[in-house]
Amino acid sequence: MGFWEKVLPGYKGYKEKENSRNTDKLLREMLSNRLKESRSRYDDTKAEIANRGNLGLLGPAEKVTQTLSRVIDRLRYANYGFSGKWFGKDKIDVERLDKVHAFDQKMAETVDQLDKDIRALELSSDDKQLESMLKDLARKIRELDEAMNQREEILRTVGGDEEK
Repeated sequence: MGFWEKVLPGYKGYKEKENSRNTDKLLREMLSNRLKESRSRYDDTKAEIANRGNLGLLGPAEKVTQTLSRVIDRLRYANYGFSGKWFGKDKIDVERLDKVHAFDQKMAETVDQLDKDIRALELSSDDKQLESMLKDLARKIRELDEAMNQREEILRTVGGDEEK
């Protein structure tokens, strides 16, 4: 037991909370940076799509850009860490913490899959297939955005009596 834990009741919980907040921040920054790298690759692909001259592809391509930009900004600039009081009844329980970790794992897997999907766009030469791939990519990015909403809701309800 360290000095502060001996002299300051609740210090251990405080440190654990700060570590959780820092870990959450680092996760969001890492995922945001990975998506920014994917976005850069996507921007190159989008330029090639525009050069094809098929104006029907520009709408779905721009939708991906807008949605991806929103998710990147949300990851990078959103509040991080656990809400609620630092001490007392508003401690995150194991079940909710497990849910948060499951969302974190799913977000990381989704970011990996989005990068693979963006790379696959580079290989497509068929406009119909490309349009379908762009729409599917936009859908997956929206699903990531929704998963972030669910994760934030879990964190917001820490200590509350809401249904788990």
